[in-house]
Amino acid sequence: MDIIICGGGDIGGAAAEALAKRGNNVTVIDTDESRLTFLDEHLDIAKLRGVASSAETLRAAGAATADAVIASTGIDEVNLVCTTVAASLGADRTLARVDHSLYLGNESMDYATLFSVDRLFSPDRATARAMAARLSNPAALVVSRVARGTVEVQDFEIDGEGSVSGNRLRDTKMPPGSRVVAIRRDDNWRLPTADTRFKTGDRVTVVVDSSRFDELDGLFTAHRASRRNVVIFGGSPAAVWLCRALRERAGNIRLFEVDQERSEALADKLDWVTVMNADLTAGSVFEELACNKVDAFLALGDDDENMLTCALAKRHGIPMILTMTHRTTLTPLLEDLGVTASFNPCTSALEDIMHFISDADFERVSSLGGSNLELVRVRIGKKSPLAEKPLRQVPPDSGLVIAVVEDDSENGHVPKPDDILYAGRHVLVACETGREKQLRKMFDAE
Repeated sequence: MDIIICGGGDIGGAAAEALAKRGNNVTVIDTDESRLTFLDEHLDIAKLRGVASSAETLRAAGAATADAVIASTGIDEVNLVCTTVAASLGADRTLARVDHSLYLGNESMDYATLFSVDRLFSPDRATARAMAARLSNPAALVVSRVARGTVEVQDFEIDGEGSVSGNRLRDTKMPPGSRVVAIRRDDNWRLPTADTRFKTGDRVTVVVDSSRFDELDGLFTAHRASRRNVVIFGGSPAAVWLCRALRERAGNIRLFEVDQERSEALADKLDWVTVMNADLTAGSVFEELACNKVDAFLALGDDDENMLTCALAKRHGIPMILTMTHRTTLTPLLEDLGVTASFNPCTSALEDIMHFISDADFERVSSLGGSNLELVRVRIGKKSPLAEKPLRQVPPDSGLVIAVVEDDSENGHVPKPDDILYAGRHVLVACETGREKQLRKMFDAE
C-alpha cells in the first residue's frame, strides 16, 4: 500500500516504522528537516519536507493515488485540513488525529463527515479510557480495550461474596451490555455454556460495554462498599477525557491544574469535578491530601512532572498510582517509583492506526487467558449463513461466543439476542485456537 503520514513526531514516526516493516510504501511529510533525516536514516521510507496541509505538498507526495493518508500532527485543525485536502485530491482513505472534545462525540455536528475524513482517532481519549478501565477494577488480572475502546475485556476471580457463586450461567442475570466469554478452573480454560456453574476461585473473562462496567459490581466479587476518591494531576485534554470516563465510576474527583485560566475553564466544563488551582509538585499540597483518604492518583501532565508527582503520591501512601508517559524508556523507572501502571498515548494511537490500515476480514486480537482460547475479529460476508440473522440464531453448539458487534465506525457493543449480524461488519468472536478454517467458512471471510 502507498501510505502518506502527515507529521513525523512520536505518533507519526511510530506509525511509519510499523507500516514500513509490513512492506508498505510510506512517505512522511514534516516541516522539521532534522526529524525527517532521523526517520530516513533509520527506516525504509520516503521523506518530504513541507507543510502537510498544502495541496501542493500533498500532490507532490502522491496523495492523488495514495491508499491512505494519515494526519498525526499535534494540531487538530491541521490534521483535519490535511485529510480534507488529501481526500479532494483522490486519496482512497483518510485518518485524522484529533484530541479536542469539540470534534469527537458532538451530537450536533459530525466533523468526520464535514471534513471528508473516513476516521477520527484520539490518542488522549484512548489513553483516558484505558486508565479508567484499569482504575475500575484494580484487582483485574487482565484489562484490555477492543472496538476502539468502546468495549472492555475484564478478568475477575470469583469470591464467595459475589452473587454468581454457585449459580449456573443460564440462571445468572448478566447486566445488559456484558457477556462471559471464558472461564478457567483448575488451570483449564474453556468457553462457557448455559449450564456452566460458577464456583469460588474460578477466573472469568467478561466483555462489557465501557459505559456499563459499574453494573457488574457485586456480581463476581464482593460489592464495593464505596466509590473511589480520585486525584488527577494536570488539566490536559487527556485529563478531560479521563474525567468524562470516570463520571459514573468514581465518587469524588479532584483535578489539580496550576494555570488559573485553564482551571477556570475546566471548572465550567467539568461540573462534576472539583477543580483546584494549585501546584501539586509542591509537597505541602500533598501533605493536605494525606489528611483525606485518596484511593487513586492519576498523573496526566508532562513526563517530568508526572514522575515527580507519582513519587510524592507513593511517599504519602496512595495505594494506586497511574500515569501517562510519552516515553516508553521511562517505564522501568516508573515501576521503581511505585507506579501501578503507565499508559502511552503513542501505543494507543498506533493500535488505532494499524487497525484502520489492516481492515482485514480475519485477524487474531488476543489470547483469552490460556493458550487454547483466543479472541478473533472477523468480517461477516454476504454468503455467511449468519448474515442478516439475529444473534439468537447462532447454533448453541457452534463452539464460539460472539462477544462484540461493531458498527461502520468500528465502535462496538456487546450484542443482545435480537441484534442483527449485518453483512460487511466485523464481530469479535471468542473461540478455541486453531479454528481459522471453520470460522472463515462460517462467516464467509475467505
